[in-house]
Amino acid sequence: MKLFRSLPAKWKTLLPGYLVILFFLLPILSFPQETLNLSGRITDASTGKGLPFALISVKNSTLGTVTNDDGDFRISIPDRYSRDTLLVAYLGYFSASCSIAGHLTSAIEIALKPKVFELAEVEIVSLSPEEVIRQVVAHIPANYGEDSLILTAFIRSRKFLNNKLAEYTEAIIGDMKTGYHLYDQGREKEHHRQSNIPLLLKGRVISDTSLVNAIGGLGKSAGCLGCNFINDFVEFYHHTVLDEKLFRYYQFKMEEISRPEGGKLYHIWFDQKRGVSETLWKGELFVNTADFALLKITQKPSFEAFDQYEKQKYNHPYTIGNSSGWIEEMPLMDWTTTWSLRNGSYYLNTISIENWLTFTNPATRQKLKFSHKNEVVVTDVSRDPETVRSFRGDKSVGVNQRWDQLVGPEDHRFWSDFNYLPIEKTLQEAINRMNGRK
Repeated sequence: MKLFRSLPAKWKTLLPGYLVILFFLLPILSFPQETLNLSGRITDASTGKGLPFALISVKNSTLGTVTNDDGDFRISIPDRYSRDTLLVAYLGYFSASCSIAGHLTSAIEIALKPKVFELAEVEIVSLSPEEVIRQVVAHIPANYGEDSLILTAFIRSRKFLNNKLAEYTEAIIGDMKTGYHLYDQGREKEHHRQSNIPLLLKGRVISDTSLVNAIGGLGKSAGCLGCNFINDFVEFYHHTVLDEKLFRYYQFKMEEISRPEGGKLYHIWFDQKRGVSETLWKGELFVNTADFALLKITQKPSFEAFDQYEKQKYNHPYTIGNSSGWIEEMPLMDWTTTWSLRNGSYYLNTISIENWLTFTNPATRQKLKFSHKNEVVVTDVSRDPETVRSFRGDKSVGVNQRWDQLVGPEDHRFWSDFNYLPIEKTLQEAINRMNGRK
């Protein structure tokens, strides 16, 4: 008390406030948040091969990651989950789990048993494929939530020119979505403007300058960071196979199958009808029968789309490297988007996109091949109102900017502590060659 009375009047006024702040900071200062680093491999029990994009999640949380192309994974989680359970799921396989506490010092090896679907399990479904898709759209708000949310996602992007690695990028991006609503087609542009506001949290990039420059603007630009999330088909369902106005252009077939972990799925195939003068898609949908939640969609251009493209490709010649007369062949694309149930709600889980573009010059017989592989893995989700209100993203970041202008200096500590997919061995070797290392 003597010390307090001896303080200047201004300090006496401010001191109670500082004491309150210190009171709340003491737990943070005294007990720093520690992380647990877990790693392992998920394989097919019958073949021993690694399972790519198997979902790894922490029970009773929204934390998660997926395996890489070889079935390997790594995940960093707060220490408070040390007594919880790690869940592993892969479509077409029995799910598995293991205690986190038992694998703090050793790698996790889990072999998933494939589920064999006997013919007796395939049932005649009373609903038509079109009606199931209508129900998918109608249940979007209930299944995925109308409140705004923040996704934290790992992004990996690779660009190749004539099969040579030109640029390799990894980034952690925060992305604000305005929620999942039903909206008229006329409001689609407005929805695109308002949703998927990105915030670059951390990034790293390595590139071959000569190859990147040869690709031109397509190679140099980091692009719209929020565009990594636009293939969330339940958010932007217009102009997709989920759009009822396009049903007349598609042919569908469907079966009902049992899920390995219980329940059933609608498995729907779709393809562009013959004679339709559009460039549409073929692919598959997997829908949970209990609540009509879309769990997975894969699509690629249909054969009918190739025929339509061939008739028009010479109408739009390109100039590449000051040389005119280049023709773009039909783009080859392979898209997969998945959604997962985390802590009682459905969330975007992964987006995997591969694009192959081939340009030919009939006059010179030259050929230029550009390919791009992009992976998005959602590692955490928050719908906390204060987190959403305080989020400060910027849609302009990445537009007309190079990745090396965005990422800043390398931060090895950050990458060692964050959830991310390890670099595949073959890709690491390619990067080493790019750097001139053996």
